[in-house]
Amino acid sequence: MADQSRSRAEQTPAAELLHAVECLARAGGSDEIVEVIRSAARHLIGSDGIALVLAEDGLCHYVEEDAVGPLWKGRKFAMTECISGWAMIHNSTVIIPDISQDDRIPHHLYADTFVKSLVIQPIGIGRPVGALGAYWATAYEPTEYEIATVTTLARATATALENADLVATLSRALSQAELARDELRHRVKNAYLAAQSLARLSLPPDYARVFSARIAALARAHELIDKKLARQSSIDIRELLEAELEAYGADAAGRLVIKGPSVVLESAQAIALGLVVNELATNALKYGALATAKGKLEVGWRIDRNHLVVDWREADGPEVRTAALESFGSRLLRRLIEGQLGGSIQRRLEKNGVICVMEFPLHEMSLRPDVPAEKQGAGS
Repeated sequence: MADQSRSRAEQTPAAELLHAVECLARAGGSDEIVEVIRSAARHLIGSDGIALVLAEDGLCHYVEEDAVGPLWKGRKFAMTECISGWAMIHNSTVIIPDISQDDRIPHHLYADTFVKSLVIQPIGIGRPVGALGAYWATAYEPTEYEIATVTTLARATATALENADLVATLSRALSQAELARDELRHRVKNAYLAAQSLARLSLPPDYARVFSARIAALARAHELIDKKLARQSSIDIRELLEAELEAYGADAAGRLVIKGPSVVLESAQAIALGLVVNELATNALKYGALATAKGKLEVGWRIDRNHLVVDWREADGPEVRTAALESFGSRLLRRLIEGQLGGSIQRRLEKNGVICVMEFPLHEMSLRPDVPAEKQGAGS
């Protein structure tokens, strides 16, 4: 029975230390880290006081303490006049059983405190960012357990501070990215508005109306896809294609046909495929089926062994030269399909028009049988 009681007593401090380390690992910022140390360290170590010190611009800043008497909370000292600074400069644990017998101690700073012995452990590997101090009110030789506990807490604190700094850095980067994205949205919107204004000023009224309608459709497609993927992590391929191609099928019934089963694309795949479709549509508007009022475009897709296969077929357009297929846009298509989506693309000229077949693996795919497999696109 005595052995069992001793075993339980020995397990309790270890469990409490593990809990403190877990709390430090979950801490979301420096304030939470400081609070964990303030509330747990002294009890775990068994000392009469603890202090958390952080290095700031060459100074030792005593940011928090928990002790039987006041220490130096809120004060800053030069690294060279503070034992915590000595520990950080030399990246070495300091163990002093009697501070009156150690020349490294600035005795004038300790004269009004209760401290008679201490352990200081640097926080951080390589280049310490702080120190954790444990203090006793009598001359005392710390046990191996007490020294090990100070060391463990200091290492856990170092990791927590690094994580908090990383989270803060990523948050700043995310904020900057969101600002850049908002600015890009604003610029794109202004570009659409400017194109519509130039059309009204430069083109005959009938042409200007048609052109402005297409610009407005492109703007709606951009806004729809942008808002969809900002709110959720996926989009149905039909919704993606209809948004991208709406502007090209509104002026002639049956000109654009979109058909295939319901397939949900995760955001990265949707963005890449959207860029591919936009590039193909732009090329078709310059050289292919969308360059004439009689041209037709059919876009279909199917699932083949967990791969998405997309068929782009143009018909009844003008004659397309092979050189038109080897433009900068073609290199962009290969980068998107082969590099980003990990698939393949084949483009060829046939008698009736341009054919493009793309396939890539679906990482996250959902088929919804309740949605019709075929549906006529805009203008059908």
